[in-house]
Amino acid sequence: MDTLNIKGFKLNLNFEPQTSKNGRPIRHSGVKMNGQVPAKWIDGMYRHHWIYSFRYLDNDEIINFEFDYFDKFVGVVK
Repeated sequence: MDTLNIKGFKLNLNFEPQTSKNGRPIRHSGVKMNGQVPAKWIDGMYRHHWIYSFRYLDNDEIINFEFDYFDKFVGVVK
């Protein structure tokens, strides 16, 4: 996956600056597996929930988005 779809708004998973839904400059910062949610055996492999981190470039605030086993948006992680 190279693009996240967050309720119809798309963010690219590259490290180039982008504009967030609220008009602020943002950049992809990293990705990690959510260890709080157990892996599931789906289609012959283990699948996980993933958390994608983005950094607002105007104040260094970080926002995290969680996606499920099927790359569907779950919500913002606090």
